[in-house]
Amino acid sequence: MSQRSLLIMLCTLGGLFVLGSSIFVVDQVNQAAVLQFGEAKAFHNEPGLKFKLPFIQEVMFYEKRIIDYDSDPISVMTVDQKRLNVDAYVRYRIVDALSFFRSVSPANEIGARMRLDAVVSSSIKNVLGKVELRKLLSAERVSIMKQIRDEVTVLSKSLGLEIVDVRIIRTELPTENRRAVFDRMNSILIRTAKQNRAEGDEKARGIRANAERERAVLLAEAQQKAQGVRGKGDATAMEITNKAFGVDIEFYNFYRSLESYRQTMQSETSMVLSADHPYLHHFAHPSKTQH
Repeated sequence: MSQRSLLIMLCTLGGLFVLGSSIFVVDQVNQAAVLQFGEAKAFHNEPGLKFKLPFIQEVMFYEKRIIDYDSDPISVMTVDQKRLNVDAYVRYRIVDALSFFRSVSPANEIGARMRLDAVVSSSIKNVLGKVELRKLLSAERVSIMKQIRDEVTVLSKSLGLEIVDVRIIRTELPTENRRAVFDRMNSILIRTAKQNRAEGDEKARGIRANAERERAVLLAEAQQKAQGVRGKGDATAMEITNKAFGVDIEFYNFYRSLESYRQTMQSETSMVLSADHPYLHHFAHPSKTQH
């Protein structure tokens, strides 16, 4: 091989090497930051074939997909003086590679975790330090978690990160404090139950007293109305009776005598009367009673 051919081959290989050092590919799941002497010069978010200065510039790739990790245990003191050990997990994505590179050191997932650990720990302590332990066990837990997520989102924005979710995996008392806390909570629940029971009994007595009072008023009004109706009925009956008996005085006397016989003869009283006694007039003269 001649020197000319060898020189051409070496130039060709050198050109290919330089061209290969100038080209890089960004795929669908990554984004890239181009660095020159440790300083970020460009950011590529779209996939495809990209170029850089060979030997001078280098490329760092970052995930575009959601990244998740579990935080280290966080010790928190609630507003009611309950110390808790909190485990949380975070889901995030890198949305601004340049901001991430400039704000996080080292500019990789390890550095992101270190910074997020500090942010999440600060936010959890800040939010849970203002609430009572019982609220973490109630429906208010959802709003508490939203407060933590919102605070972490704001603090992480300057790092080039987007917080997708923050969740508390586990909340438990330190082993040495569990018995004392459980006893205190139990005494509080017992006291609350007694207070609620006393308030319920007081309300029940008030309701019963009102019911008895209304019952007495209703009975009195009903009796008053009944007496009025009964009096009107008796008066009407007496009027009808007087009109009926006033038509035939003899029949009226006969009717009264029969009423007297019925009441007298149903009793165990014995009477000794002569046959012509006026009381037995209708027995002695039955024909005079027929009409």
